[in-house]
Amino acid sequence: MLARMHGGFFYIFKQAMNDKFNYELKQHIEGTLPRGHIYQLGKPGQVLQNAGIPDLPIELKAGRLEHKASENYKNKHQFNIADIKDLPKAINEPIAVFNSTKNDRAKIILTDLKDKNGNNFVVVIKMYKDALGKKNSMDINSIVSVYPKDNIAELKNWFKSGNKLVAWQDKEKASRFISSQSPFAIAREYKTEALEHEVPTNKYTKISEKKQELNDNSEKNPV
Repeated sequence: MLARMHGGFFYIFKQAMNDKFNYELKQHIEGTLPRGHIYQLGKPGQVLQNAGIPDLPIELKAGRLEHKASENYKNKHQFNIADIKDLPKAINEPIAVFNSTKNDRAKIILTDLKDKNGNNFVVVIKMYKDALGKKNSMDINSIVSVYPKDNIAELKNWFKSGNKLVAWQDKEKASRFISSQSPFAIAREYKTEALEHEVPTNKYTKISEKKQELNDNSEKNPV
């Protein structure tokens, strides 16, 4: 009975935090959010705790969110911040949670949220002290990055790594995610990388190729 009441209370609290986040996100989009605002996403649910995320408040600096979404950000993961509506709910109901490949104790949460191109958002969380800048320091879970993950091949490799990187997964969601990723999407990804390193063809290259073709023909068909 008590467990059921506790579960019901957590659900109501989680929904309230989600609604509060969405309201503040709307203010952010409209330009009315106070400068220096920090989003409060509540504490991690049981799933995130099972993945190794401490039972501490989760926070996201509005300035960091804006910077990560910007077209000027170095990693070029530009996105519309409206795409992360329901973020508190999404991180507590993830597809999977991965250990960071950098061995920095961060956790990478793969969510159901998607950008306009259909890429799933990942959220990177690390434990920090005094993120609010208060004199009395406190431990918190800070969202250090959030972006749409377009490197599908890398995500698949994370899943294939097993317990090395996978801290927790919803097997049904994970299976659906992997099977939904078309091999054509991965092929496009590799093709894009190849094109970035391809030597451009100019008119002089074409002329040279044409001359070589004429020489080859003359050798095959001498007068």
